[in-house]
Amino acid sequence: MNAILKHLNQLSDPELFNLSEAIDAELERRGDLGDEVPDSARRRAVERQQSYRRRIGSTAPPIKVSGLGKSAGPRRAA
Repeated sequence: MNAILKHLNQLSDPELFNLSEAIDAELERRGDLGDEVPDSARRRAVERQQSYRRRIGSTAPPIKVSGLGKSAGPRRAA
């Protein structure tokens, strides 16, 4: 990021203005891409993702393990 800022300081005013307009145009284009997908398609995609998580058990409660714990006494060398 520092390298970009140093390079921006070296740009002339017209170059900086052109860069700003290009960034604004790209942000507008990306914003328009997100608006092309209807809400129902987004909702279905989210439901598919959540259904997949339910099927593979990633939302399942953690498994309790028995038999693991501290040993009965101090550990001794062989």
